[in-house]
Amino acid sequence: MNEQPLKTLIEVREDFMLSPAGDSQTTLRTAHFLKPIANSIHESTFKVNPFSSSSVSGLKERPLTTHFHGWRYNQEKWFYWVDKLKPKYEHLWRKAGIFQAIMSTKCYIHKYVNLLIGVVNNWCSETNTFVFPFGESTITLEDVLVLGGYPIRGDPVFTSLEDQELREVQKKLILARQQLTNRKQRGQRTSLAWMDIFIDKGSEIEHEAFLATWLSMFVFPHLSLVKSCLFPIAIHLARGNPIALAPAVLASLYKDLSFFKKTIVDLSKYPIDEVTIRSPFYLVQIWVWERFKNLQPQPMLINHGDPFLLRWHKVRSLLMKIDSVKLALDSATNDFVWRPYVRYSDKCGIFYPNDEIWIPFKKDLVDEQMLSFVISLRVSELVGFDSIEQYLPHRVAMQFGFDQDVPSYVPRFNETQAIAWKNYCRSISDKKLYFPARLFEADVTTRYSKWWKQSILGRGDFLQNIVRKKRSPGLRKSRPFVGKANGTGNYVGVPPGFPLNLVDSLTFAKFC
Repeated sequence: MNEQPLKTLIEVREDFMLSPAGDSQTTLRTAHFLKPIANSIHESTFKVNPFSSSSVSGLKERPLTTHFHGWRYNQEKWFYWVDKLKPKYEHLWRKAGIFQAIMSTKCYIHKYVNLLIGVVNNWCSETNTFVFPFGESTITLEDVLVLGGYPIRGDPVFTSLEDQELREVQKKLILARQQLTNRKQRGQRTSLAWMDIFIDKGSEIEHEAFLATWLSMFVFPHLSLVKSCLFPIAIHLARGNPIALAPAVLASLYKDLSFFKKTIVDLSKYPIDEVTIRSPFYLVQIWVWERFKNLQPQPMLINHGDPFLLRWHKVRSLLMKIDSVKLALDSATNDFVWRPYVRYSDKCGIFYPNDEIWIPFKKDLVDEQMLSFVISLRVSELVGFDSIEQYLPHRVAMQFGFDQDVPSYVPRFNETQAIAWKNYCRSISDKKLYFPARLFEADVTTRYSKWWKQSILGRGDFLQNIVRKKRSPGLRKSRPFVGKANGTGNYVGVPPGFPLNLVDSLTFAKFC
């Protein structure tokens, strides 16, 4: 592969901007964009229509039984084990960046299958994004960090054990697992039996066994006991060595979203009765609740230091039909929250400055929160256990407080796990890092608005679902541009090809 990753992350330039809904005055201002950016509106497009009408029709014809192996459930024995080991190992969990993720396992999330099917309907496997009439959005590394508590930085999940002492610990875990397998126990009874071997038994490998259980039950869920492939990760984490769990978890979500979408679309073609989802799919439901105000139930109040997931512990929502969910999603122009976590930045450990800032990049001087945020902004490859998925945050720049331009195509770097991981953890080339103001409301370029209408909305009858509402005054740092009619139907000072019909009524004011 000849193409190289981008040298810089951000492009800053003046451009004509308007709100994502197209209901604001067009302004010329300095904007900040995530790269790569398409040179032409004809360069980047969708090859398939993400709005598949066959999805809904198939579900109406034949019900679909869904199994979510990664959904959280109450298990008192597990809760006891967490509370027992917390005083002794909390410092190591924090050092490895998994404390919040472990404590989140005590939360119970009610499942709403119709909500999940509704949002999966809008998934596009080509771009790993949800495609709504009002724009693209997706679950990002930032979402997995905040909602799940999984670290973005660290060693890859395929890391090995080089030290002989660590390999001896792995042998002991494998032996314990083999003993249970020989008893021919299966399913839930096996998980309980595995915990019984270690809880209150004074085992020297109890901590590693605990983390292997956590990884197998909640992070990379599996039906059988514990997965031996997770033992090296558990052993590293038990010593406080950070492992980048977030990209692997997100890869599993992307893979299951694409699989789920394909299953729904194929319902009208093939005799499919059920679908099994193995990733921690509860994160998809929580993502919808955090971002769609018109679908959000009343969350719980949490205190500083509480797992962010506690906001949705045992929270119930209204039961909705799939058609109602789809309508709510597609008409959420003014009900979609691009940056939901800015309201809780003190509780979710994310760097959101009050004012926009540029920080000179020196690796030793930039803290973990800043680096995690920067990695969330970069196009990369997500290395999972059974797939490598492409991560394209430049398509959803407004989720990070950046303005949106037409996204460019990104080549793959997924020949091997090692190549993909090298792409993910490549060094930061920017001399300065930009962080948008926490309450900044991003806009889209006028050419993006034109591209979106031509490439996406023009493919189906979805314009009728868009509810145009005026956006509340934000902190957009913009100054209006004003042109004057010259009698030819054009405007003096307006660039050639400027799309004057992008909004219903376009007024100009003098730029000074």
